[in-house]
Amino acid sequence: MTTTIGLSAVALSCAAFLAACGGGGGGGGDEGGAVQAVDFAFPGGETVAIPPEIATVELVATSSSGGPVTFTSNTPDTCTVSGSTLSLLKAGECSVTATQAGGDGYAPASSSQLFVIPKRPQLISFINPGWQPLDSTPVPLTAASNLDRPITFSSSTPDVCSVSGSSMLKLANGMCVITATQDGGDIYVTPSVEKKIPIGTEMAPKLTFLSGYKADGSATAEEGSIGTFAGSNLDGWWCGDPNWCARSVSGDGSRFTFSYKMQPKDPNHPNNDGWMGGYWGFNMLAGGLSELASSGDTNTGVHIDAQAALKLRLAQNAEWFNTGSNGVNIDLILGHFALRDGNACNVKLRTTLKPSAAAAANYSVSLKSFAFVKDDRNPDKPDDPDKVCGLLLASLDVASELQTYAISKIEFSAVSVNTTVSSTPMDYPTYPTELTLTGGITFQ
Repeated sequence: MTTTIGLSAVALSCAAFLAACGGGGGGGGDEGGAVQAVDFAFPGGETVAIPPEIATVELVATSSSGGPVTFTSNTPDTCTVSGSTLSLLKAGECSVTATQAGGDGYAPASSSQLFVIPKRPQLISFINPGWQPLDSTPVPLTAASNLDRPITFSSSTPDVCSVSGSSMLKLANGMCVITATQDGGDIYVTPSVEKKIPIGTEMAPKLTFLSGYKADGSATAEEGSIGTFAGSNLDGWWCGDPNWCARSVSGDGSRFTFSYKMQPKDPNHPNNDGWMGGYWGFNMLAGGLSELASSGDTNTGVHIDAQAALKLRLAQNAEWFNTGSNGVNIDLILGHFALRDGNACNVKLRTTLKPSAAAAANYSVSLKSFAFVKDDRNPDKPDDPDKVCGLLLASLDVASELQTYAISKIEFSAVSVNTTVSSTPMDYPTYPTELTLTGGITFQ
């Protein structure tokens, strides 16, 4: 009896020793054995799917023992596991544990991952209606998104403005703050976009396109390149003579002038067939730009929001002014890049300014007066729809374009160059077309 008890004690002691030292062949529930690790790859990042679809992720984990790994969801309301497939049921926190049960001399081991299943993204485009006079006229609010769900508007400045459905009601001078929101529910994020709308005496912030000019006339003070162009049938449609074409800048850098002087009686430039025709203009790029991007959008430039007008000070030579045909095209070239018949193209907006005097005067040009410059129609296809840089005109909106893309370039050109009023005796007439900008070009 004594011997039997001794053998049993030795056997138990040995079994305990083996377990502690990793010996023996314990089962999956054996807490003893060599330490092992489970390497569980992070499974997060996938968004929740649109019902009835369910997003799935393949779980990947390995154990240092080489034994099989099983997966368990700790948040079955949010995500479930079948084998190594994780199903993402809804947005929220998902917790998964990878376990190796142990055995063959190894102790059990596990590793957990906790991550957020994000909602699907959505965007709201909310167009700022811009400065508004203080009156009783409701202002329509326009917003859109990639979802067919209602968008609601709210005012956080109830003393200045209120909202009724999709209209803004003006109550007082000041800055009206309107927020557009769309409920995303369980699947989509709930985005909101805020717009500040000046009313009455309130003004939008001033945006400066340029403040002055480099001494040689090659660039603005902000290092935006300046280009000039002019020509006529008298000089082969290209002005290469400095006596005909000239740019100049005042000593303080505040004034830029570009002139083109047609001289039909000059023996070096004989008039062709007794008629004259030509073109004239110059353009200025936004600060830091020497050219527009050639394969995508240009993001550098002025970004319009509530600003309502382009402001500048402009003078015209008396001869051109006195022709009566003295209109000046002002083009806003946007950073919106597109391909037209395989060629790079940037969307362009145009208005025409009719100077009220030859002398320098301040002008405020409403941004609402600008319209798209359409592609030339193909005479062989008269039924082609109107397009802008190959884009359907019907799909474009001026306010949306101005608030979505930068104004990267501004161009001035003559609707009609001066061909009738000379600045010299008619025996040797000179027909100048000249424009001077003084001070900055701003938007407000």
